[in-house]
Amino acid sequence: MAQSLSTTLNYEQSYHCPVCRYGQLNPLMLMDAFACSFCRHIFTANLSQQSVCLADTTQSIYWRWTGQRWQPLHHANSELTVAIWILSVGLTVIPTTLIGLIYQIFPPLEDSAGAEFPLLWLVLVFLAHLSITVWILAEFYQIPFYVAWKVRSQA
Repeated sequence: MAQSLSTTLNYEQSYHCPVCRYGQLNPLMLMDAFACSFCRHIFTANLSQQSVCLADTTQSIYWRWTGQRWQPLHHANSELTVAIWILSVGLTVIPTTLIGLIYQIFPPLEDSAGAEFPLLWLVLVFLAHLSITVWILAEFYQIPFYVAWKVRSQA
């Protein structure tokens, strides 16, 4: 892995990718942008603020260059961040709560075959909805190990 020799962000150096943390950001020829050699994301640079913005997604994700590493900046659209978290928690909690409530109101007969099935169903619903929630959050925040796995699985 190559490290930058310069403490300031410029178009003559290569930097570690802030998204996947595996590839290198190299300047694109005839453009004021960088591209990652591993995850293939394109970044626009703001040299005066020493920051880059992920240009090839609909989300505005920014990182500031500290001279040695990338520091993530907060999302500019805080309403979207709050909405994603409310959606994620609701998607996990509401279906699990409904099934648990139905199990408490209408419990199965203890002697019947398959009396443990409602508990198994409750756990399966919770795990399925939790996995969907984790996927939504990984897509929204572009978690590095998730991005690296996604890029490797496409190759």
